[in-house]
Amino acid sequence: MLEPCYYIKKYRTTSFSSSTAMSEISRCTYHVFLSFRGEDTRKSFTDHLYTALVHLGIQTFRDDEEIERGNNIKDEIEKAILHHSKISIVVFSKNYAASTWCLNELVMILEHKKSSKHIVLPVFYDVDPSQVKNQTGSYAEAFTQHEQNFESMVQRWRNALKEVADIGGMVLQDRHESQFIQDIVNEVQNKLHLISLYVPPYLVGIDSLMTQINQWLEQDGANKVGIATICGIGGIGKTTIAKVVYNQNIPRFEGYSFLADVRETSQDCNGLVRLQRQLISDILKGKSHKIYNIDNGINKIKEIVCCRRVLLVLDDVDELGKIRKLMGTQIPFHPGSKIIITSRNRCLLNAHFISQMFDLEASTSCGGLSKLFEVKELASSESLQLFNWYAFGLNSVPKSSMAYARSLVKHCGGLPLALQVLGSSLSSKSVSSWKSALEKLEEIPDSKIQEILRISYDSLEDDHDKNLFLDIVCLFIGKDRDYTTTILDGCDFYTTIGIENLVRRSLLIINEKNKLTMHQMIRDMGREIIRQESSDIGKRSRLWHKNAFDVIREKIGSRTVKCLTLDLKGLLEDKAKRTNTTLHFPKHSKSQFLMSNDVDMETQAFAKMKRLKLLQLDYVRLKGDFKDFPKRLRWLRWRGFCMQSFPVDFDINELVVLDMRNSKLKQVWKDTECLPNLKILNLNHSHSLLKTPSFSGLPSLEKLMLKDCINLVEVDQSIGELKLLTFLNLKDCTSLRHLPRTIGSLISLEELILSGCSRLDDVPRELHNMESLKVLNLDETAIYQSRLGLHWLLLKRSKGLGFSWASLPSSLVKLSLESCKLSNDVMPNDLCNLASLKSLNLSRNPIHYLPESLKNLTKLEELLLTSCTELQMIPKLPVLLNVSECKFIFGDNSPFRGSGINNVPCFFSSTRCVIFGCEKLTEVEDLFKLEPIENFEAEEIRRLFNVDSINGNRLQLYSYLTDSIMLATPQVLQERGITSTFVVGSEIPIGFKHRTNEHRISFVLPTPAHPDEKIHRFSLCIVFSLASDQMSEFLPCVHIFNETKTIMLRYRSSFIGIPQTNDKTMLWLIHWPVTDFQFEGGDLVSCMVVPIHLSIRKFGVTYESEHNIGYEYGFSHLSTGMSRY
Repeated sequence: MLEPCYYIKKYRTTSFSSSTAMSEISRCTYHVFLSFRGEDTRKSFTDHLYTALVHLGIQTFRDDEEIERGNNIKDEIEKAILHHSKISIVVFSKNYAASTWCLNELVMILEHKKSSKHIVLPVFYDVDPSQVKNQTGSYAEAFTQHEQNFESMVQRWRNALKEVADIGGMVLQDRHESQFIQDIVNEVQNKLHLISLYVPPYLVGIDSLMTQINQWLEQDGANKVGIATICGIGGIGKTTIAKVVYNQNIPRFEGYSFLADVRETSQDCNGLVRLQRQLISDILKGKSHKIYNIDNGINKIKEIVCCRRVLLVLDDVDELGKIRKLMGTQIPFHPGSKIIITSRNRCLLNAHFISQMFDLEASTSCGGLSKLFEVKELASSESLQLFNWYAFGLNSVPKSSMAYARSLVKHCGGLPLALQVLGSSLSSKSVSSWKSALEKLEEIPDSKIQEILRISYDSLEDDHDKNLFLDIVCLFIGKDRDYTTTILDGCDFYTTIGIENLVRRSLLIINEKNKLTMHQMIRDMGREIIRQESSDIGKRSRLWHKNAFDVIREKIGSRTVKCLTLDLKGLLEDKAKRTNTTLHFPKHSKSQFLMSNDVDMETQAFAKMKRLKLLQLDYVRLKGDFKDFPKRLRWLRWRGFCMQSFPVDFDINELVVLDMRNSKLKQVWKDTECLPNLKILNLNHSHSLLKTPSFSGLPSLEKLMLKDCINLVEVDQSIGELKLLTFLNLKDCTSLRHLPRTIGSLISLEELILSGCSRLDDVPRELHNMESLKVLNLDETAIYQSRLGLHWLLLKRSKGLGFSWASLPSSLVKLSLESCKLSNDVMPNDLCNLASLKSLNLSRNPIHYLPESLKNLTKLEELLLTSCTELQMIPKLPVLLNVSECKFIFGDNSPFRGSGINNVPCFFSSTRCVIFGCEKLTEVEDLFKLEPIENFEAEEIRRLFNVDSINGNRLQLYSYLTDSIMLATPQVLQERGITSTFVVGSEIPIGFKHRTNEHRISFVLPTPAHPDEKIHRFSLCIVFSLASDQMSEFLPCVHIFNETKTIMLRYRSSFIGIPQTNDKTMLWLIHWPVTDFQFEGGDLVSCMVVPIHLSIRKFGVTYESEHNIGYEYGFSHLSTGMSRY
């Protein structure tokens, strides 16, 4: 078996030809030629060695044994590799001698060594040098075979093995592979006299980002200046990646410099001057220049970068001012120069800085090449590989340590620094040591890791941002950004700008759902900062979980405490998990939660916490009065609150947010409570609540949540006084029958949710006064049951045909009436008052038709009609543009449900229309229509489909649009000017001129007898069966190509027949009109069925021509989707 070649650029070997490979190789010079027995070490030791060499910028050609080579490969390798490489590394393994290719290659290497300065470095991986020299053990077994088959070569091979063993090389013995590889790399560097930066020998998870950065470096490299930031949290691998990039790319530049630790060095005395000296010395290849001060250094740097292409890496930069002090402004970089900055600040670079840093011409070109590369955490599999490498010297883990290894890796959260530190610290340790280390880590983070991560925290400019960070660490990870901002603004923070600062420093992430998130080890770093405030937990500023429990239980809190969070239910569940005890908490009885331990917790425990502002006491029961309870609370979350009303002596006057979900409150407070700053009141799932509180004392309230208050029967009249209220949620308040008329006074309300209020049959007509209302959700309400429930909608009735919704607020953007049992007699005729409506949900209603006025909703983007099982016709929808593609998702019950999203014709253009389950839908006006074939005369059928008759047997027709199957006689489908039908059958009718058993057919149109005669339509007949029980993600598609005129016509059917006959075949007949001059005599025409999920048995095509006569069936005015190809 011959061995394949890999070049440093990692060409895809599966498509390699010898001549192509060698032509690429022959243009390159290599530092190292790597020879090895692929079967032994290809995916383990040799791969790690190769990667370590490449990451140091050592250009390496590795030989492998999976590619069949041409006859002249020996000559090509000798010419292109051995004569152009400086060192050959020969890896001897147990089965090395079994490969005749390896032995011949060894002979070639040693012969080349004799006639040149070529260096040979033997590496004895899992064999002893004496075994190689004397050919004993596995080597003796190999030569026994060789003597039978290659007698003439055996002696040369023996001599080569003896000679190479005498050279002396590197032996693995009992060392870890990682250290062995590092020793080999160091030896290669010494022999090559290379100046490259050290990188760890084993790296994972960087290939994708490396590719992106290298592509950026090569983009217009000859004449464009570029600047990029590699950003990420501390310990994520920014510096390592920058070093690899530097090592691999310095040969492409005339000057290069890597300035490490810019942040730390610049803080030292004369640190900036030292950095300037290094930069100048690096670029001038070691020539030293005296630099007396920063200004002198700036001038010298500008002199040397203007006349050569340079690669400059500035590592660990925390602020732009240091770059300005180091290099000045208006720097005349030579075209093609590249600057790479590593930073924890993802927003470090900005357009203003770039315009300052470069001269006018360079800054203009650089603007388009300014890039941001963000380093992400390692995937779990990559994390485990890296951890195992440092813990065991392997990328696999012993079974005895697997469980602990996985737990430790999970704790590291994909952070390479943490994986390296923990893996190295546990190397050669016992399983009991691993268990102890894991338990300690859960309480006290590793100090080496924390030291690195804390740099970002210490770099924050003031105590404001530091305190904001610590509050988020303790309380608000996973919380909504806007919700958090409301609370912390109430605590005198400037939260918006503070969060932006934390994001820039890579201490905080805002995810796609607007939630605050951060790396687990960043969180641990913040909590460790708090832990180190005092050895006395009662004197720490912020308390959480077990510490909070202990402080309350032991009454040791102090004035220092500003934030306390305790979820007793969660704490006991965690305890149960640790002790393998099962606790049962009924899903719907959180408010009835009973502690499994009889815990005495008293209000007096909070008496000394005078500065407490943020308090969470989920499922905690306190005894005692509240007269000495902290009076400066801004946020109180007390889920599972067990009292029936708020204590009268509980001073909550300064509250901004009150979260009492799952409480047992029957009334919130007995008298009117004055809470002038309260903005959010959450009483969701308070099943005992009978009536809302008076809102007279809540002038600042913006959000009111009463979801699932199943016994709520009354909303207080004072709700109309909430002039700032923007959000009101009464979902699933199943006992609520009516709303107060004062609700119409909510002039700021933007979203009103009444879905699931199944007894609500009366909505005040004053609703139309809500000029700010954008979202109204009435799903599953009872408004259909009573005309009184709809009186607020009615302007006038007209002959019982329906009602007008003109009294709905014109500001509405989203209206949902799902499952309201709306029928045609209560559907509106007039929707013109809802001109702003973008989303309308009428799903699961027994409607047959939609009003014509729907077309007047010109802003409508979404129409939801899911499971409207009686719906038969949809009128023309607004903003109807050219037919394009959109995405529909198969329903859960579809028999043809595939694995992905299905591209279907977008009949609804800019309006997203969901019609799954509308099984009786047969028409969308002007777009498609489905009619029984009985509605057509026999002559019409003959002229449409070129057949004398059609089998009228019932068949199954599947609709992609509604995800439903119709069982009926054959149906005629008219869509986009094309008419088609599916019928039972297995033979092409006699009238089709051109036939094939393939999915494509080609023919030349004959020269017409009359000059005015043009082709005006094609008829197609396709005999098909389904290739599988699952539909493809694409619809059945047919193309007609005019190869002569380069015109392509395409038809995608939104229906498909399902063959049920014994031979499981069916006919698909298509009538396809074409316009004048698209097809003429002499044109080469091809017709093709795209057979993605269809098995094409037979295919027939015919055509007809006329003397410039319009198509008599009325389809000629509709587009068929013509396009050039």
